[in-house]
Amino acid sequence: MNGDLRAALLAFDGKAISYLSETGVRFREAPDYLPHLIELASDREAHMDAGATWLVKDHLEQGGALPPGMTALLLQALVGDPSWSAALHILQSVRFLDLAEVNGANMSDCIIALTQHERPFLRAWAVDAIWRLAEAFPALQPRSERALAAAQTDPAASVRARARQSIKEASQ
Repeated sequence: MNGDLRAALLAFDGKAISYLSETGVRFREAPDYLPHLIELASDREAHMDAGATWLVKDHLEQGGALPPGMTALLLQALVGDPSWSAALHILQSVRFLDLAEVNGANMSDCIIALTQHERPFLRAWAVDAIWRLAEAFPALQPRSERALAAAQTDPAASVRARARQSIKEASQ
């Protein structure tokens, strides 16, 4: 299955979400589907990392979970040099993850750096992710608060909106 899934993701053109949906349906019942996707999340060949991380995000959005140990491995893909779309998918997935198994301090440096990315959606979701990380690791609260404050004055409306949403969720 591993080679088949990799070949399917190599055929992904970087745009056709319908192709990724079909790929997910085709492979999701395989016992090593999620671990293999996590492994491919760091593979920069073609659009491999973008396709793999989109499939992980889709799995989580549909109510799925990651097996123990996989959350840290998925977030570790942010430390490398992921494509912007793979980084976005990982950041968008954070809201579904059990962050207790990650090293919050190490991940916060990487995520804080993404709050300065040139792409507004990456900045927006990095702010969301750092807020969620601070929820799991209260020592990160000051960094999170600074990132949220900066995001509220970001020139991009999407970043300001995500910051407002994070603040709203924090107060509930």
